[in-house]
Amino acid sequence: MKKNYRYIQIYLLLFISLFLLITEIVPGANPTVGEIILVPAHPAPKSDVTISTDISGNSVSKVRLIINECNKETGVCYAPRNISMNKKNGDTFEAKITLQWDDVTSITYHIKLESGGKWIDYDEYTTLLSISSGNSNDTNGSPGFEIILFLFAVIGFIIFFKKFKSNF
Repeated sequence: MKKNYRYIQIYLLLFISLFLLITEIVPGANPTVGEIILVPAHPAPKSDVTISTDISGNSVSKVRLIINECNKETGVCYAPRNISMNKKNGDTFEAKITLQWDDVTSITYHIKLESGGKWIDYDEYTTLLSISSGNSNDTNGSPGFEIILFLFAVIGFIIFFKKFKSNF
């Protein structure tokens, strides 16, 4: 008699599992986020950037871009911004932003979306900014000491040449 109850329990468990699978009461997989594309790929501080990505999956209701501007040299990060992404075509979402700070060296960003009534955070990425210093002559960071060394070398050569010439 115990064997019959065990078989009934196994069949009942199998039936409930199949019922849940067929009626999709079991939650589906999260939407997938494709590659995040920045245009330009390495923007400059205080420049305009277009960020786009492909998101595939059902019931995506809202897509947000969380972006944070940071200065890696000083370790300072400004407050993150939560920017709404607009659906362009098909599965492509896009946001156009302007970077706000001129002393930042990188941006950190990730996608956050609402699907099925819950918010899902995706991987975070960091992009270094294109930083050009306005002074192209300052190649080694010295404030003109090489000129003083050059003058000492020229004066030393003149003194040495005069002494050498006076011996003949």
